[in-house]
Amino acid sequence: MAAPATETLLLSLSLAATDLAVVRSRSREMGEVVGLDTMQQTRLATAMSEVARNAMQFGGGGQINFLLAVAPDAPHRQSLVAEVRDQGPGIPDIGAALRGRVLESGRTSMGLPASRRLVDRMNISSQPQRGTVVRLEIDLRADRPRLGPADLQRIREQLLQSAPPSPLQEIAQQNHELLNVHQQLRDKQVALEKADDRKNQFVTTLAHELRSPLATLEMTIEILKRRPEVDPAELVKRCEVMQRQTAQMSRLVDELMDAARVSQGKVELRKEPSELNGLAARAVEMTGAAIAAKRHEIRMTPHREPLWVNADVARLTQVICNLIQNSARYTPAGGRIDIDVHREGDKGVVTVVDNGIGIAGDLLPHVFDLFVQGESQQPGLEAGLGIGLTLVHHLVAGHGGEVSVASEGIDQGSTFSVSLPLLSPQPFEGREQRDPGRAAA
Repeated sequence: MAAPATETLLLSLSLAATDLAVVRSRSREMGEVVGLDTMQQTRLATAMSEVARNAMQFGGGGQINFLLAVAPDAPHRQSLVAEVRDQGPGIPDIGAALRGRVLESGRTSMGLPASRRLVDRMNISSQPQRGTVVRLEIDLRADRPRLGPADLQRIREQLLQSAPPSPLQEIAQQNHELLNVHQQLRDKQVALEKADDRKNQFVTTLAHELRSPLATLEMTIEILKRRPEVDPAELVKRCEVMQRQTAQMSRLVDELMDAARVSQGKVELRKEPSELNGLAARAVEMTGAAIAAKRHEIRMTPHREPLWVNADVARLTQVICNLIQNSARYTPAGGRIDIDVHREGDKGVVTVVDNGIGIAGDLLPHVFDLFVQGESQQPGLEAGLGIGLTLVHHLVAGHGGEVSVASEGIDQGSTFSVSLPLLSPQPFEGREQRDPGRAAA
C-alpha cells in the first residue's frame, strides 16, 4: 500500500459565512499563488463553485480547506488540493451522482460530472447522515520549483492579508475569464482545422507516393505475364525495377511505423559514447544518392577536436540524414548544402544550411509538427510526407538535446541546428575510441 501524500494546510473557509463569488475568487487566488497557469486557475475556480453550491444546497454549508500535497514516491510532483466538507445527509449513490442527471433536453446536468472533468483528480467519500467530503486536485507544472516551508508560510500570510473582491469585481473577472476561454477555444478550433488539412494533405501525398511504385510493379508483372519466354538479361532488368519499387514502399512503411512508435514514446534509445564528427560524416555518406540525384554541392566542416556525446548511433545518424534529405528535397537542383559541426559551451552542435526555397514565417513555428509539409510551385521539388522532421524533433529530445530552425523567408534558404550535451572532456583518454561510422553501418 502506497504511503499517503504529505499535505500542508494553506487556508480554510467557512461555507456558512461565504458566498459562491468568494469561493470562486479565493480558488482562483489560491491557484495563482501556488503557480497554476491561467487556464488551471479558471478550471479550479469553476469546479469549486459547483462543488460548493452542492454543499450549500444539500449539506447546509460546511468548510473548504486548501492544501498543498506532495507525493511520497515522486517528491517533485506537487498538487493543489481543494477539500469541501459538509455535514449533510450524504450521497446515497456516488456513481450515479458522478454520471449526472439527464435533463429534459437530453443533456447531462453539470455539477459533479463537470467538476471531475475540470481537475486532474477528484475523490468523493460519503456516509448516510454523516456528510460528504469532495477532494479536487490539480497538479502544479513539473518544471516549477518545489515550494518549501518558507514559501508555504509566505503564501499563508499573503492569503490572510488579501481581501475578497466585491460582487461587481467578481462578475468582471468572470466575464474576463469567459472571454479568455472563448479565445482559447477559437485558437484550438483553428489549430484542429489546420491539423485536419495537414492530415488530408498527408493522405493525398501518401497515396501518390504509393501509387507510382504500385503502377510500375503492376505494369512489370503484366509484361512478364504476356511474355513467358523472356531474355535472361531483360528478366534481371525487370526484377531490379521491381526491387527498387518494393524498396521505396518499404521505406514509406518504415517511416510511418517510426513516426507512430516515436510519437508514442515506444522507441528505446541504446545510448553509448559516440563522436559527433564521425556521425555527421556517416550521414553525409548515407545521403550521397539523394545529393547526387539533385546535383547539389555539399560541404562538411568538422570540428577540429573530437566531440563526444551519449547517443544511440543509428538514431542520431538518422536525425542528421533526415535533415540533409530535407534540405536536398527543398533545394532546387544544383544548390548548396553545408554541414557544420562545432562546439557551443558544453553542447555539441550540428547545423545543416541550404540555399533552398526557405520557409514562410507562418509555417516556421510548425515545421516539426506531424504531417506539416513545405509547399513550392518550383518544378522538380516534391513535398515530403511531413514525418521526417517530426522524427528529428522526438529523437533529439530523447537524447536530451534541442533542435531549432531558422529562415529569412521564401527563397532565403533554411538552417537547422541540433544541439546535444557533451560528455566530460576527453572521456576516452587512454582507451580505444570507437569508430561511430562503423557502428552505424
